[in-house]
Amino acid sequence: MVSVAGCLVLISDRTILVFAMTLFAPLDDWWNGLAFSLQIFWAIGVCGLLLIFLQSLLSLVAGHHGDLQLDAHETHGTGYLSLKTASALLIGLGFGGAIFTQNGFPILVGASGGLILGILIAMLYLALMNALHRLRSDGTALLWEAIGQRGRVYMRIPANETASGEIQVGFAGRFMNVKAFTRGPELTPGTDVLVISVHGADALEVAKVSENLTLP
Repeated sequence: MVSVAGCLVLISDRTILVFAMTLFAPLDDWWNGLAFSLQIFWAIGVCGLLLIFLQSLLSLVAGHHGDLQLDAHETHGTGYLSLKTASALLIGLGFGGAIFTQNGFPILVGASGGLILGILIAMLYLALMNALHRLRSDGTALLWEAIGQRGRVYMRIPANETASGEIQVGFAGRFMNVKAFTRGPELTPGTDVLVISVHGADALEVAKVSENLTLP
């Protein structure tokens, strides 16, 4: 005797199978109707999309940027051939080649056009990364101008660099709030501090103002 639960599972499995077959049947017919060259181009483009998707998933799950540097000689991380730029190149080559070929161009012309499109996409990505890198570098350089300036604690700064707080300090012609750490004891709001160094890319290291305090 077959249990009700077993029947439900069987029905559920069959329903999923029928749904999947119904969903992918038009896609299968479309794929089989493509010329071999178009299948190659589409496969290349889909591989590029899958690489982008996997890198994004890695970034969300593992907290990593998901990129892989292929040129060990690059030090700034923006002017090299990376996995993301390679993915952009594949997307342009695949889908660009498919568009050119499907519009009646010879395979060689389609491949060349797709390659050019892929290079343009990769260059656009590199230009964007370079711009972001320059913004980050400019911000760090701006923070260096705060060294030696006196400020005041705005939000509590925990001791021994366990967490960040916030200070108000004037530098580079502006008065602003900046994230800050301290190696010493806890600093409470209203405490006068001296900026002694830059901490990371967007924070300062400070110490309580005293008569014998000197910059490192």
